[in-house]
Amino acid sequence: MDEDLRTTIADQFKNTQLGFMRIKKNLGITHFSDIETEKFLKRIILATPIAAIESKGKNHYFTCSAFNAVLTINANSFTIITAKKITND
Repeated sequence: MDEDLRTTIADQFKNTQLGFMRIKKNLGITHFSDIETEKFLKRIILATPIAAIESKGKNHYFTCSAFNAVLTINANSFTIITAKKITND
């Protein structure tokens, strides 16, 4: 992962209406509109240090401690597959 790819993902990621509903629930931001959610996710992506982005198989895993969130993003389509809060289990 490099800065250019991270920026591309932040600018081009996408999701479905149902996907946004799941993301909002999982991150505890149900009061956000879809546009606010997109801006929030972009902030998470850009705030994730390059060293905290793991590329495995067909996915990128963004672990952002600043926002207490982990995003799983498909490497080909830039669709956000899952978003969840970081747990300390």
